[in-house]
Amino acid sequence: MSERLQNTQSGKHVCCPMPYGRVLIVDDVEINLYVASRLMELYKLQIDTAANGIEALEIINSKDEYDIIFMDHMMPVMDGIETTKHLRDSGYTGTIAALTANTAEDADMYLQNGFDVYLPKPIDIRQLDRILNIYVRN
Repeated sequence: MSERLQNTQSGKHVCCPMPYGRVLIVDDVEINLYVASRLMELYKLQIDTAANGIEALEIINSKDEYDIIFMDHMMPVMDGIETTKHLRDSGYTGTIAALTANTAEDADMYLQNGFDVYLPKPIDIRQLDRILNIYVRN
């Protein structure tokens, strides 16, 4: 299996490609979508993006289930908690990660609102790697 190296502040990080993996990144800030997409491109994932909750619901309803959805908490139109509630109420059982700049102390709030895991912004490649290896690779 080929490996790609990512330079991080603490040295080199090995990224194992997961070209079979499908992810959706939902965030209303274009630069956040760009950064998250670029980090996940290292894994050769199939990546879709949405700019708000309504757009995310439309994409999810038109495609097969994703391995993981990275959902920003605070967005106009429909925020991440409301979008996650709609997904769970409709029977969606796939993994949804809260992708937010809120503090780690808020992680329990996300778990209580239908999210499966919490990933803080700015994204730490080691935390992202751990999440991708749990929810995509396995």
